[in-house]
Amino acid sequence: MRIYTVSEIWRRRLVLLLVMVGLVLVTWIALNRSGPAIGVATNPQDRYSLRDVTTNKRALALTFDISWGTVMPSRVFHILQRDHVLATFFVSGPWARQNPTLIKNMVKAGDQVESHGWAHVNYTGLSQSGIQENLQKAGQVIEAITGRRPTLVRPPNGDFSPRTIAAARSLGYTTVTWGTDSLDWMNPGVSTIIRRVVTRAHPGDIVLLHASDTCKQTDLALPAIVKDLRTQGYRLLTVSQLLAEGTPQYRG
Repeated sequence: MRIYTVSEIWRRRLVLLLVMVGLVLVTWIALNRSGPAIGVATNPQDRYSLRDVTTNKRALALTFDISWGTVMPSRVFHILQRDHVLATFFVSGPWARQNPTLIKNMVKAGDQVESHGWAHVNYTGLSQSGIQENLQKAGQVIEAITGRRPTLVRPPNGDFSPRTIAAARSLGYTTVTWGTDSLDWMNPGVSTIIRRVVTRAHPGDIVLLHASDTCKQTDLALPAIVKDLRTQGYRLLTVSQLLAEGTPQYRG
């Protein structure tokens, strides 16, 4: 068995330290040769989703995700029409293809129709080409019905990352999530849905609601939500209208 002297031990440690320093230096040079680190976005809108709008005006947007069903989508739309409320619908491609008449009626009423993608899957689990194919397929269906190419996308389950945002932006889409979540998809009770929205709503807010058939209480809560928000002095706008009221905020 070889016995190392103190000087040999320190010599080996010094060599190891120099190797580690060299590796760190090489990595730093490679990452900074052409600017910021590869894959690290410096602009908030390249890393995060649109959550709300900074404004001193009492205005917000009610938004509804629709992926499936024929009962709740119609009920929600008719309530909004009856109460003269404009909203934004994020619709999936398959649902849009099966319900073109309702979508045309939404557009005619002044509502905004945007994309919820094609397959209801988490985008972080897809490749860049998979995300792009998903958005393109849904976008083509929506455009064929509305005559307008969607420019906003709400990813299923609100799932996103800088990579998915970049893939969406490459096709001209802004990723939109929300500031206030009604949790109506959990069917927690009508009073709970109403309370969450009217107590958490704030100027420039983007409120998440759902109009798929699996959400059984949204239509029951919606009239009270509209009434209470208006009592608080809020104007209920589409997302595009809301963006014109202030500065968009991109956050994780």
